[in-house]
Amino acid sequence: MSYVTLKNQKRISIMMIVTSLLLFLLFIRLFFIQILDLDNYKEKAYEQQTRERNISAKRGTIYDATGEKVLAQSVSVNIITAVPNSIDKEDKEKVAEKLAEILEKDKDEVLAKLNKNSSTEIIASKVNQEKAEQVLKYIEEEEVSGIRVDEDTLRVYPYKELLAQVLGFVGTDNQGLYGIESYYDDDLAGIPGKIVGSTDGKGRETPFTNEQYIAPIQGKDIVLTIDATIQGIVEKYLTKAVKENVAEYGMIVVLRPSTGEVLAMANYPTFDPNDPFTPYTDELKAKWDSLSKDERTQELYGMWRNKAISDTQEPGSTFKIVTATAALEENIVGIDDKVFNCQGSMKIGTWDIKCWRYYSPHGSESLREGILNSCNPVFMQVSQKMGIDTFCKYISAFNLDSKTGIDLPGEMPGIMHDPASMTAVDLATTSFGQTIQITTLQTAVNYAAVANGGYLVQPYVVKEIKSGSGNYDKKIESKVVKQIMSEKTASEVLSALEDTVTVGTGKSAKINGYRIAGKTATGENGRGDNTKYLAGFVGIAPVSSPEIVVMMNLYNPTGPSGHGGATLCGPVVGSIIDETLRYLEVPTDYTVEENTIKETIVPDLKGLTVSEARVQLLEQGFELAGDVVLNDEDIIQDQIPKNGASLMEGSVIRVYIDDSTKQTVAVPDVRNKTQSEAIEEFRKSGLNVRIVGSGYVLNQDVTPGEIIEKGSIITIKCVDTTELP
Repeated sequence: MSYVTLKNQKRISIMMIVTSLLLFLLFIRLFFIQILDLDNYKEKAYEQQTRERNISAKRGTIYDATGEKVLAQSVSVNIITAVPNSIDKEDKEKVAEKLAEILEKDKDEVLAKLNKNSSTEIIASKVNQEKAEQVLKYIEEEEVSGIRVDEDTLRVYPYKELLAQVLGFVGTDNQGLYGIESYYDDDLAGIPGKIVGSTDGKGRETPFTNEQYIAPIQGKDIVLTIDATIQGIVEKYLTKAVKENVAEYGMIVVLRPSTGEVLAMANYPTFDPNDPFTPYTDELKAKWDSLSKDERTQELYGMWRNKAISDTQEPGSTFKIVTATAALEENIVGIDDKVFNCQGSMKIGTWDIKCWRYYSPHGSESLREGILNSCNPVFMQVSQKMGIDTFCKYISAFNLDSKTGIDLPGEMPGIMHDPASMTAVDLATTSFGQTIQITTLQTAVNYAAVANGGYLVQPYVVKEIKSGSGNYDKKIESKVVKQIMSEKTASEVLSALEDTVTVGTGKSAKINGYRIAGKTATGENGRGDNTKYLAGFVGIAPVSSPEIVVMMNLYNPTGPSGHGGATLCGPVVGSIIDETLRYLEVPTDYTVEENTIKETIVPDLKGLTVSEARVQLLEQGFELAGDVVLNDEDIIQDQIPKNGASLMEGSVIRVYIDDSTKQTVAVPDVRNKTQSEAIEEFRKSGLNVRIVGSGYVLNQDVTPGEIIEKGSIITIKCVDTTELP
């Protein structure tokens, strides 16, 4: 017979206490899990037993101002995903091989994803319908489990590089990056949908369960203020100007001055938002392989950046309207008071600051003449009369030390002197647009105020946001920030700017039929050997009732035509104004002969015999030519130029009697030649010419060296270049 000793009793008691304590703790833990933390564990159980596959929402469409041209849209594609645990181990290599074949991917990469211990792996995204159907057929025929084909979206930009920096682009997750895509991402993105299915404890799909489909909600559509046609006109001329003048980059902004609507905003070089990570220009492509990863990243950022709103530069003489406005508003001088004197330069402190025409000083001038002559001493004298505090008051009035508030990401404010530390030299140089920095957009907004009677408007690029049903969720109205000058001052400055184009330094921007106001600029960035110039020109048209403001800048032009804004940008702005106003069907202000040379409309020769055509052309002052020997009885099938073109007497019309290939020729470079020399050069090359203005050739509308068909028309703009800065 055994007895329980006192020692054993103590041991049993301790064990019972410990056991009771453990049971109590376990009970507390179970109470916590099953009662207090029930929702958390329900969620974990749900996550373990279910699998969600996201379905991308279709991003809203971006339209141009007409509401008809699609600038960005999302199209349906597919995404191929795998559930690695649901694929039999012995089948993974075979499945990887087939998927790699269909999707044109590396087999080892696909197999590595199938071997991962994860719930879901993306095998391929943005898969077109043809390949998706091949995958579905393979899954069905081979009874493959663990491979899914779901709906996805692909962002497409139909016009490729058009408006690239303004539109921006999206990432692989369809999130907006840069531009409108980023700024309006919340409106465009929509709400993703999902497919919910059941899994077992190991994450494998369970059979005989129904999947729940939750449909995505489509993003909202956006209508821009930007017109694709005007944007195309602007980009055509900007691309040509940057290339011909060997500039680092160029920017143009077109505004409607009454509202602040941006009708066009262009940057060059540009990129294709359909493939934003690929270098776009030949120069960048050539050096791409030699760049480090960081250097490539910086180049891409530079390519994507909307420099028209993000890059600040010394504006040069386009800034002079700020100084002129201050002088007129403060009654320091009247627009036609002849109280200034240009002796070629002015001594400010230890600085000797020159006028651009220092070699032949302007002499006695009014403020109007100072504007149209772009004479720096006039504006230095104005600034001395008003002083630092008054001058800085108008810099703030123009909001030049802040952002314009445009609805785009990445805008930078202007960089101004601190009034507390501003010196007499700073005052003098700022008066004509040096030693301070602003953006191309800010300058455009300044001139919009002159054009609309003195009101600072907030620029914007989106005018309407529409829901998926097509109803308007929001219409953006124009916003007047404040009045910054009187209507009288705005009218007087506008009048002086018109004189600048009519008889002053801006004559290169003249066009026929419209009254244009404008201002030249040549800003300096850096000093001495490190100087890089900013050529600029801003135009307002028509002066009688301003419809558009066009602001252009070329950064660091190094071509043979120099770096002056009048020479490089004036003709381009004039051409943009001409084409834009005619596209907008704005009535002309007057009708004039383009030059003293008589012009005649080219007749329609198709269907006539060569003999009949020759007689008709002779009567109208034209000559007939062909690429082959022409017989009198041959029937004309085609002609260059086409009927309806306007040409000077003596021009040659080339005719064709069959569909044989037309002869081509390289366009000669006639810039800086006289008008008569240019005509002779083109005729030798078998080309026709239209002439705007008189004097030396400042600009030609087809780039020298470009290959075009014989008989084509080249338009040249001529001007007396001795009067350009």
